[in-house]
Parts: sequence; C-alpha cells; structure tokens
Amino acid sequence: MRHIGWWLSSMLMLLLLMMVSCSQDSSNDGIDEPQNNLLRLSSVTRSNRAFTPSEGNSIKMYVMTKNGPYSEGTFNFTTSWANSNIRVKEHEQYYMYGFMPAGSYTSSISATEVNNDYSRGADLTVNGLPIFTSKDICAIVGVQRISATSEATNIVEGNYGYLSGLSNENYVNLLMDHLYGELALQFKVDADYHALRHIKLKSVTLKYDNGQGDAAANVNVTVRLRDGYGLGQSSVAYTPTGNKASHTFLENGSTVLNSNATAIGSGVKCPPSLFDQAGTYMTLTCTYDVCSTDNANTVIRANCTASNKVRVSGMEHGKTNTVTVTIAPTYLYVLTDPDLDNPTIYIGG
Repeated sequence: MRHIGWWLSSMLMLLLLMMVSCSQDSSNDGIDEPQNNLLRLSSVTRSNRAFTPSEGNSIKMYVMTKNGPYSEGTFNFTTSWANSNIRVKEHEQYYMYGFMPAGSYTSSISATEVNNDYSRGADLTVNGLPIFTSKDICAIVGVQRISATSEATNIVEGNYGYLSGLSNENYVNLLMDHLYGELALQFKVDADYHALRHIKLKSVTLKYDNGQGDAAANVNVTVRLRDGYGLGQSSVAYTPTGNKASHTFLENGSTVLNSNATAIGSGVKCPPSLFDQAGTYMTLTCTYDVCSTDNANTVIRANCTASNKVRVSGMEHGKTNTVTVTIAPTYLYVLTDPDLDNPTIYIGG
C-alpha cells in the first residue's frame, strides 16, 4: 500500500506541475517574449516635414548590433504601421538603417569601419530601383526611441543609435531623406513667334538610352551613412543597369502654349547623376501642332516632332529642378508657306 500511495502522490505532483506549466504557457499567448520584443513604429518624418503614409507604404529596416545583424524586416502600412519581425531585446544598444518603399527591391548592408563596427555607420545598397518614378525613394537618416505615451520630439539627423527599453517602451520615430531628385517641365513659345503662330502641345516623353540595347533600365543605389551625418552630395552613388527607360509627362494632350511658361504634367523623380553627363543619355521628345492665330485655330502642320538632349546642371537629391522648354521659329520670313513653318525647340535651365 505504501508503494501505491507513493506512486499516487508522485503522479499527483507531476500532474500539478504540468498544469502550472500549461497555465504559464497560455498566459504568454499574444504577448512578446520579454527578451525579443517587436519594435513598433510611431511616426515618420521626411525632410523635416510630417509624412502621411498611404496604403502600400513600406519601410525596410535593418537592426544591427555594433558587430553584426540582430533582426530585419519591414514596416507595412494599411490603416496603421504593422511590424514584420523587426525585434529588439530589452536594454540593448542597436543601430538602425533602412529605406522606403521596400517594394520588391533587393538590398544589403555592410559596415565600413574596422572591426565591422556598425556604430560608426553602414553602407546600404538597394538594387533594381527604377530610373523614373513617382515614388519618393528615401533612406533613414535619423532614429529616435520613445515610449507608447511620450510625444515625438525633433529627431537628430545622423543619429542611427537606438538604446532599447522595456517591452512597452520600444517605439521608434524615423527621419527620412530623399535619394532622388525631381525634374519638372514648363513650356513657352517665343513671344515674336506666338504673335504669328500658335503651338498646341500633344505629347512629351523623357527617355533614357545608353545605346547598348533594348533591355529595361534600372539603377543600383549605394548610400554611405555615417554616424553624425545625413546625406551629402557624395553620400549616394548611382550605378545604372540595363539600357532603356522612359517617362511620359503628357499624352494625347491639346495644351495651347503662349509666351508665358506653362507647367506640363507632374514632376518625375530620377537619379540626379544621370543628368550630370551633359545630356548624353537623356532625350526629351515633344509632339505638337502648329496652328494659325485665327478663331478657327487652323492646323498648319500636324504632329511635328522635336527631340533634344536634356542637360541639367545642379541636379540634387531631394531638390526639384525646373527646366523651361522654349519653342522658337527658324524661318519667320517664310511663314506664309505652311510647309516650311518648322519652329525650333530648345531647352533652358
């Protein structure tokens, strides 16, 4: 009987231990592990202006220790920012780098200092970015930790360090800076020519072509981030891949131009360095009708086409460069002959 009693007592003790273990497991359902907490994104600031995300926005994040990677993932926005496996431990020092939008681009990160020291900075490479885009491609240039209840303060540009706190304190504010510049176009007609003929602009296309084939062109971007610094002109390197790309500013248009500059379409974002090659690879193609100035607006020459190399000086990331395109006459003295009415388009800064 003593053996049976001992056996029953042992089984009862084992059952109690199992019940306690199950109770502890269930109490952790839906709660972050104490030493592996999800990082939560509080807000994003872009070039010192509030950034209002829209559905489809995403941020790729690398969380590094001083000597190597700890976690990586994305923040995705639908109605709020959701975390995709970006984690931190409590009370640890990290360094954070990344870019947006994450999209389907491949990326990598490497330390540049001796001993693989990410506290001093990192080189962030993003491959397969578009030559022309409406998206605002940015890199993280500042990191700030706050708690769930504290309000955002000014983020220091060039601070990539993040000292984590308790699990409910690991919220982050991010400061972004633009990797692309923006090209905007405006058109006008030479004043003397406009008194004699009207120009109806129908289409405007910007093309990139390095003359090496027909493969679609992209660009690989390497961002050199350093502790204490944001992005300078020498901080970003652009390497084109592929051969051809294009962007349409205007299609099937009927804009009648005058001697005052008229903006055409919205600006397009593109790598600044591609415009620093004296227009070697960038061509602007315009299609327009030459019309009379009477009320009938008679078309004298239809579907004229002019192509010009685009030479833009001082194109910088984060800045908008507006280019003025002027349509001017070449043969004013024979304007009575419609077959020779062929104005010239030239591009100015």
